[in-house]
Amino acid sequence: MEEKLLFKEGVRDGSPVFLGYFATAVAFGLLCRTSGLRFFESVLISLTNYAGSGQFLMMNLYNAGSFLLEIVISVFFINSRYIFMSASLYPHLEDKKGVLSRLFIGFGDTDENFAIASFKGRPLPIGYMTGLILTTYSGWVSGTAVGFVAGSFLPPVVQKAAVITIYAMFASILGSETKKNAKVLLVLVVSAVLNSFSVLCLHIATGFSFIIAMLGATVFASFIYTDEEVFGIE
Repeated sequence: MEEKLLFKEGVRDGSPVFLGYFATAVAFGLLCRTSGLRFFESVLISLTNYAGSGQFLMMNLYNAGSFLLEIVISVFFINSRYIFMSASLYPHLEDKKGVLSRLFIGFGDTDENFAIASFKGRPLPIGYMTGLILTTYSGWVSGTAVGFVAGSFLPPVVQKAAVITIYAMFASILGSETKKNAKVLLVLVVSAVLNSFSVLCLHIATGFSFIIAMLGATVFASFIYTDEEVFGIE
């Protein structure tokens, strides 16, 4: 009974992200369709990757005629943040010994899922994480399928709106957490400054600039945050 309640709690927390992922994945499905991919190939990418920014980068490089190795390296770098995010979540999992459960949570540890789990303020049981991840994952995969099938009927304004949905979710999460702790704003400013400086002054590619900003903000946050502030536990 307790596992069912925890699963339902995960589903409830993941439902808003499901809607955002679905809309954004529709745009990804559209991109795959216009890039010449088949339906099966488009859905398979979302099934096996589950990484919004990485998948959009992948398709943009594919359309630009990049080599496969170049695509693989670029996507690896932009998704490398998940390594740090998963490592950050690991000490707060209730089940630290189950290999399959850890692999499952590592695969489903997206930016939004990480943010939601990080601010729960208690140890994270597998039942809760399963409900959260399966809910958001189904939104991403189903959105890709719907976008590919019905994409040709969507007007351009809807396509553009779908693309920015994920950024709206980030803004919503940041806004709510800023009310709880002003340090969120400091981390945000450090990240924005690093990213802007890398792009405008150093002329570094967008993907690598994002990595620099992410790593720099993470290191900065590690100095100003405590585990109690982030997770609310000892």
